[in-house]
Amino acid sequence: MKLRILQWNILYKEKIENVLKLIKKINPDIICLQELTLNGKWNNYKNTARWLAKRLNYDYYFMPYHKFKEGTISGNGILSRYPIKKGVSIRIGRLYGKEKYESYRYIETTLNIDSYLLKIGTVHLSFFPYLITTNEKKKEFSQLFKKIKKKKRRFIFTGDLNARPNSYIIRMLRKKFKHCGPDFKLPTWTTKPFDFKGFKENRLRWRIDYVFATKDIKVVSSNVIKTRYSDHLPICIDFTTK
Repeated sequence: MKLRILQWNILYKEKIENVLKLIKKINPDIICLQELTLNGKWNNYKNTARWLAKRLNYDYYFMPYHKFKEGTISGNGILSRYPIKKGVSIRIGRLYGKEKYESYRYIETTLNIDSYLLKIGTVHLSFFPYLITTNEKKKEFSQLFKKIKKKKRRFIFTGDLNARPNSYIIRMLRKKFKHCGPDFKLPTWTTKPFDFKGFKENRLRWRIDYVFATKDIKVVSSNVIKTRYSDHLPICIDFTTK
């Protein structure tokens, strides 16, 4: 069976109507999103995961992890054309700074695709200036890796990993899983000016979004999708299952 999965950090400030417009154009079966929001002023305080799922008529699983000072809550979500049999969430790290934040979380769902069970996991790892892998980042990744490294079949992992292709994090993932593409040379961030913790960027030249899978998942095609929405470009993978 041929399926399509979309990985995208949608940017918490992006209008959710724009996100829906692009999703409908791509028409994925499975959608992994980071920076969905609750109580966000940029989207009239909508539950954006529920709002999208309702308009797509998809099942969804959403877990918040990050509370901004003004009250906006951000989190990860998985939406599926097929029934979500189960959803789980694990805490994998903590944001540091002057504001009080919740822990980062990894979420995973089990999809029932015509009696075929497929696990989908997604995460948004923490950001450090110049995308360096600090000891804190290694600890965060270690908690995640313990959760996923034993998976052998029927598993796809996506996320905004805030890590370069040659980083420790990506090297470790490639030891256990197949990189689904596209080529690491294709950047996914940033399409909008960025300024945080002394790191400024206004060019699209960083690859920090990825899709990995177990070896039984056969990749048919992989693309970075051009769009003016969000500060990340989405990744779209067509694949078949055995």
